[in-house]
Amino acid sequence: MSTPYEVEAGPAPDPDAMGRSERAHRVSGFVHLPPLRRRRAVIAGSLVAVVSAELVVAAPYARRAADSLVHAQMTWLLVAIASETVSMMMFARLQRYTLKVGGLRVGLGSAVATVFAGNAVGATLPGGSLLSLTYRTRRMRSWGASVPQIGFVHAATGVLSTIALALLAGTGHILSGDSSQLLSIAIQIGAICILTSAALALVHHPVVLRRPARALLRLLHRSRRSAAVQTSADRLLNELAAIAPSARFWIHGLGLALFNWGGDFLCLLAVCHAVGAPPDLSTALFAYVAGITAASAIPLLPAGIGVLDAALVLTLHHGGMPVSAAAAANLLYRMITPGLVSMAGWALLVQQRRRPAHPLSTQGSGARDETPPASPGATAEPATDTCKT
Repeated sequence: MSTPYEVEAGPAPDPDAMGRSERAHRVSGFVHLPPLRRRRAVIAGSLVAVVSAELVVAAPYARRAADSLVHAQMTWLLVAIASETVSMMMFARLQRYTLKVGGLRVGLGSAVATVFAGNAVGATLPGGSLLSLTYRTRRMRSWGASVPQIGFVHAATGVLSTIALALLAGTGHILSGDSSQLLSIAIQIGAICILTSAALALVHHPVVLRRPARALLRLLHRSRRSAAVQTSADRLLNELAAIAPSARFWIHGLGLALFNWGGDFLCLLAVCHAVGAPPDLSTALFAYVAGITAASAIPLLPAGIGVLDAALVLTLHHGGMPVSAAAAANLLYRMITPGLVSMAGWALLVQQRRRPAHPLSTQGSGARDETPPASPGATAEPATDTCKT
């Protein structure tokens, strides 16, 4: 019998339903976060995931190579750090020199900061080199570079870097006494040069490209009037035609690209000396080229995590280096790049966000089609650099 004060018990709550409701509430709360906070949460989660993956990959190497790491020679480590710094500086000079062809002068400090920050973004966030490319593109836009200028910078640096890496591979074959691959490398370099020359010859004849360019822009901007699309296409082609790199540019640029790869390679060679197991020069070159090639094959991986490490360790071991020493050298190499390089890059990136870049003045260029183009050797008034870091 129930008393007046007793309440009839209802059905017990469903734990599964409560769990689903709570999860839905959390998801809804995340979706309705402000865009900036949501972006920061995604970036933070991505960083945690990437760092965790790197720790999982590096843990076996660290355990097996602990003895070699403890006895690493500090002098060679300093040489490795200095070599990697030179490598980054050379890439910054290469991009700065390439921008100059289009008429845009950028301070060396700004170029170096952008290269370090771009490397940090590409090495620590999912998306790898594609994110780094996007970041550098935005920085060049903030300096006042036009779309044709930016496209030329990426294309020219890519061509020069590819040729320089092929030359390093050829050097490794020569040092090892194996000339069977030299013809293949020469054919690859020749094909790249022919395609680059053909592309330059094509863009310097805007009449040939005018109709396809108008059709493409009309497809991309269907809402715009036909006259506006034609004007945009003509301006784009004129800016492309105004960029005229000389033979001196390609020679100088190739030298900078060689110093860029060479400095990075010397960093790897120095850490091998630091662990007390220096390989043959040809073996080190093969390992380096194999690692870079493997990382380039999967550009979405941050810093080529996993594939670059495996290529380095396996190639060094195949060349006669003990597995423990090869693993220790790889770990030291990765601590410098992307480790130390990324730390410096993120520090510079934070500084850039606090002091945003302003457009730089341009001189003679494809950046503005109403001004005459400037050749790489031409003199011009120095631009005021307002985005030094």
